Amino acid sequence: MEKEFLKVLKEIDKLPSLDKKIFHKLNTFQLEALSKIVLKKKVKSFSLLNSQSTLSKAQKYRCLKELVNKGLCKKKTQFILHILIS
Repeated sequence: MEKEFLKVLKEIDKLPSLDKKIFHKLNTFQLEALSKIVLKKKVKSFSLLNSQSTLSKAQKYRCLKELVNKGLCKKKTQFILHILIS
């Protein structure tokens, strides 16, 4: 796991400063949601809202809304999120 973590840190270091700022402002739930969206390409929002997190559903919804507003993912319909990053 340590090697994979170092790879992630190196990739973060390669980002332009504006992208680094966006990345560093993401909370753990948002990172978890993005990783699920990247793996599955399309994810239903209620599956993300029901994840094992200490945040309330309202807080999770606001976090997902922030991801959409930042342009990191797109809300295709009312219930499905998909990734914009390739």
